[in-house]
Amino acid sequence: MRAPISAAIAVLAANAAFAQDSGWSSAATLNLWLPDTTASIGTEFGSVDTEASIGDVLENLDMVFMGSFVTRRDRLVLLADLLYLDLSAERDTPFAVFGGAEANVQATVASGYALYRVTSDPAVALDIGAGLRAFDIDVDLRLTPGIAAGRTQSLGGNWADPVLAARLTAPLDEDWSILGFADWGGSGGGDQSWQILGAVQYDFNERWSTEIGYRFMAIDKELDGQDVSLDLGGPIVAFGLRF
Repeated sequence: MRAPISAAIAVLAANAAFAQDSGWSSAATLNLWLPDTTASIGTEFGSVDTEASIGDVLENLDMVFMGSFVTRRDRLVLLADLLYLDLSAERDTPFAVFGGAEANVQATVASGYALYRVTSDPAVALDIGAGLRAFDIDVDLRLTPGIAAGRTQSLGGNWADPVLAARLTAPLDEDWSILGFADWGGSGGGDQSWQILGAVQYDFNERWSTEIGYRFMAIDKELDGQDVSLDLGGPIVAFGLRF
């Protein structure tokens, strides 16, 4: 795993260990996310756009892992999120001289935030702050033979961007609550990423909970001189443990 991702995970692991001190309340969550996926990959001939529905994602998903960790003491909230995705997709090429296009995207995205609770009303909790998001992305594109011979292209990079974030929680009753999260980050120009999450949470008891909602993430970046964009959006189900 490359340097920015390794550094981000090391920081998040340190936060998790630090949260074991008295006075901290923490929760770890394992997520199941099934997004519709749209990718636009720049080539010397133009852009290749691929789309994968939830059914396509289930059929072509090679591996995925998603998890998050949050810990709070007084008004300070530390939040971490990790996503790993390995997805393959095929489509007809927009270039008539080739037979088709096959794309594989491997993405690791690790985000860490330090937030401050700006509200004192127990009915609505609003946390705002900043953090860092680290990426390690590899994109392999194969244009299959047609009139012209086939071509292959590999793009990749690892980098880290500052992010601004806001998190909202509001209880509906003793067992149900509403959750919302949004962030935005980038290094300027067209290089940016952002995401939103909306969900309802049900508490089975003081330790176990589940969330059902919708998550969308967009990533735009120039890799090896070519513009690459990746949009992920779909339902998410999460299972959480407080400790």
